[in-house]
Amino acid sequence: MVFIGRLYSNQRCLKCWVAILHAMPGVITCACAAAGAALALGAWKITGFVRRVRDYRESAKGAALAAPAGFCIEGATAARANDLQWFVIDDQVMGGRSSSALTMGATGEIEFAGVINTNGGGFSSCRTLGDDEPLGFPADTSHIEVTAIGDGRQYKLTLHTADSWSMSTPSWAHDFHTLPAGQERTWRLPLTSFVPLRQGKPVKGAVLDAKAITGVGINLSLYNMHGKSNSHFGDGPFRIILKKLTLIR
Repeated sequence: MVFIGRLYSNQRCLKCWVAILHAMPGVITCACAAAGAALALGAWKITGFVRRVRDYRESAKGAALAAPAGFCIEGATAARANDLQWFVIDDQVMGGRSSSALTMGATGEIEFAGVINTNGGGFSSCRTLGDDEPLGFPADTSHIEVTAIGDGRQYKLTLHTADSWSMSTPSWAHDFHTLPAGQERTWRLPLTSFVPLRQGKPVKGAVLDAKAITGVGINLSLYNMHGKSNSHFGDGPFRIILKKLTLIR
């Protein structure tokens, strides 16, 4: 009787395994379908993100403004250094909520102002348009002088050797801490002290060639030039008036 009971039990187990094996193709099919759907959803999200970034880029560049008469990069030798166009790039490109705008002054200054919203974001910036050819920085450029009226916040002067959307190429940055609102100052920034950054983080091994610089800009960010927290950054309005950029040899 014990033997018969064991045999009956084994037969029931065997039937269970047979049933499971019969069901496996359906389970595998469902799993594959779920994995495929997840991949498709991921691809859809990536495609949508790339499209939004592309649309933002085209919109931002399309809204570029010509620098006011009299504003140039003093000491740069290329003709385009005297005929600059500027545009803004805010954290909206990554889904943030900060906003900014450029105003070209009648007396030759460039006002960059806006509102920082750290809910989902962390920067506002502006820079020159066009990276097809260098700006004509002399090879022996030692410093860049920035003359501006600030608001007490810490900004970065940025140097570019490629389009801002060329993620594989770093931009170069140097901090400068502005005085309280309404006060003008000139900062002399050594070219050798500029730090290569990619998405706000320092990168190693990059070497800045002054002759390769194609663009300049101003950046107000959560991070300083070393990728650390900017203690002079936060929610609220900002305003900086750029009066002059001068190359020192």
